Amino acid sequence: MEPNGAQKDLLAQVNQLWSILDDMSESSPEEYQEFIQRQLKEGMENCGPPAPHTCIQTRILEPREETLYINICSWNRVPGIQSTSDPVPLTAGKLDEVAEGTDTYTITDIAYNLKVLKRGEEDKVEMDQLIRLAMKYIEEQHKLTLSHSYLITNFKLKGNVKRMKQNLIGRPKSPTGLKAKEKVSGDSLLQQLTNLQAGGKEHENISCPIRLTSDDITQPKKTPLIEEISSTELSCDDHVETPKYELLVLKDKNGQAHNELKVELPEVKSVSECQLSISKNDLLIEVPNKYRLQLDLPVAVHEENISARFSKKSHVLSVRMSSA
Repeated sequence: MEPNGAQKDLLAQVNQLWSILDDMSESSPEEYQEFIQRQLKEGMENCGPPAPHTCIQTRILEPREETLYINICSWNRVPGIQSTSDPVPLTAGKLDEVAEGTDTYTITDIAYNLKVLKRGEEDKVEMDQLIRLAMKYIEEQHKLTLSHSYLITNFKLKGNVKRMKQNLIGRPKSPTGLKAKEKVSGDSLLQQLTNLQAGGKEHENISCPIRLTSDDITQPKKTPLIEEISSTELSCDDHVETPKYELLVLKDKNGQAHNELKVELPEVKSVSECQLSISKNDLLIEVPNKYRLQLDLPVAVHEENISARFSKKSHVLSVRMSSA
């Protein structure tokens, strides 16, 4: 059977690759050994399975209320980022509903590159962005509404490791409207190796891995391995502050409890600048580029029985929330 055009191109690239490696092994044995060892090491790292990193607990609000656990995992198969302006790649598993006696909850898994998570360990704001990026992804992919608040649990993984690995490695169909990671072409692979050979010692410290992937072979179209959500969607302004506030649980003359919140917003001139979002158990107040306040409510509230008032004189926002 005659090979087709794509197969001929691939065979030509493979032959050229072997020829360059043969020449390198004869002309620069030490550099050849270093190159091979580096590729083997990087290949082993990239082929490793996902590992538990952090477990997040939040709540699904719609279509029905339920506890959601998000396992944030590290996986070197997920690309890292070159700069803070780059989109953050991630891969996600499906939602698994679990029943333990009378308790029912949902688990899902999100994986980032280990270096991306290391940056989050060093910067709480960056870790918060990664968590919210994962939550936004879950909302968009599964058409859910999640609570704005979350809790970092004292365990790294909800469920067992086997389930998590199967969930991530056997990924579901990706959602539409998200960009796929750009493919590495065979030409770039050969160019890297040619540069390494031609440059000699000048290129001795090249760390970019060279991989001959299945993307170089013509195959039926597959779901992209990594999906990206633009990091600009969740950019964090350095000037956003947490305003001063007072949250009280009071009782009216009938003994009915309610939450009463007062928030000082000295830079706000009009209530139209404020964005107020309240669910049964939490509250979020945002003033773009100025303030952000997120609170868990001590008493569950009726979402339809809420009143808010802003005083232009004192710049205080008062919110009254009747208990459920």
